[in-house]
Amino acid sequence: MQTGCLFRASTPVTLYEQDALHDLTGGTLRPGGLALTRELLAFCHLPTGSAMLDVGCGPGHSLEMMAREFGLRPTGIDPSPAMLHKAKQQAPMAVLHQASAMAIPCNTASFDGVLCECVLSLTEDLSTSLAEMHRVLKPEGRLILTDIYCKQLSIQTRLPELKSCISRALPLETITGALIRAGFSLTLVRDRSDLLKQLAGQIIFSYGSLEKFWGLFMDSESAHRTSCALAAAPLGYYVLVAEKGGLHG
Repeated sequence: MQTGCLFRASTPVTLYEQDALHDLTGGTLRPGGLALTRELLAFCHLPTGSAMLDVGCGPGHSLEMMAREFGLRPTGIDPSPAMLHKAKQQAPMAVLHQASAMAIPCNTASFDGVLCECVLSLTEDLSTSLAEMHRVLKPEGRLILTDIYCKQLSIQTRLPELKSCISRALPLETITGALIRAGFSLTLVRDRSDLLKQLAGQIIFSYGSLEKFWGLFMDSESAHRTSCALAAAPLGYYVLVAEKGGLHG
């Protein structure tokens, strides 16, 4: 297990690449883990053999489950070579590309479903990312989103020390509005902030406090500042399923 100050405050920490978070979440790197992914895939009722894209596939646990439990044909993209290396080992049946949500290297209308778990808030441009997901989906294809959201825009969390879905959280109304403008219709929108609280509880149980957890990745001043900012931020966690409409290509 990693301990001590691994980064200076001036170096943003890429949280999803840290071993401590992998160990804590069993490699899934997000609230709810594979149980939530399984629930949402079952809700979508995609036929066996459907083509599925995982945007920000990380170490590949969702890719492997799609193929093994649901009989789907998985493709994954991730900007991190380290994550793609792990995904290749975890899900050797998947097609993998090093890419971001803003430039998906796949043909138009080539997927029956797109999965994007705790990744949308990491993208530089929300509208561009959603337009790309819309483009690669077939008509009536399903988009599954899970992510952090901020309950009040006036105190939206900005954490320069941290590169994670927490640091760029948006209000849920902003996200759903962007989806509708991109040509999606909303099938399911559900608050699952209980899963975020559950993950925070796991961290506290394992490390003693949230500040000690952040102290694994950054100096003590930055860890304290990060903990205080997150404690003051009204963050929530949502799950969402949307369907591609026919108005935007």
